[in-house]
Amino acid sequence: FRYGGVIFYIDETGEHGLVCAVTDQSTNVTWGCSGTTTGATGTEIGTGASNTTAIEAECTDPGTAADICANLTLNSYDDWFLPSEEELEQIYQNRVAIDASATANSGTVFANDNYWSSSEVSGTVSISINFADGENGAHENTDKASSISLRAVRIF
Repeated sequence: FRYGGVIFYIDETGEHGLVCAVTDQSTNVTWGCSGTTTGATGTEIGTGASNTTAIEAECTDPGTAADICANLTLNSYDDWFLPSEEELEQIYQNRVAIDASATANSGTVFANDNYWSSSEVSGTVSISINFADGENGAHENTDKASSISLRAVRIF
């Protein structure tokens, strides 16, 4: 437990990486602004923060997945964001270790649900990853109006 959450990715320098919160910020939230294209098309590691900024600029609906992350203050940090597709994939691949660290630090395990990424496909569809048992982390094009789970991340 460091930098406000659980480290799940370290870059090639070994000095920087990504941390996810120890609990879900929601288990029933929409991506939001269905019908609006936000330009949040980055999928690579390192694009979640800029995707979240783009979503917030084009989608002013309160309480959406990106809005919850952008306005989150947790463990003295206020620079959380909605992870990109590949950032969320790293969380999925490391979920067993993240769950163990999270529960050891008053957190919770991941739900058997889809989780939102900040990666947008179109005005009505964004990418989620299925964390349910047996689904092998399927990347799914999900209607932005669907209510699924969310876990925020930040850079250290």
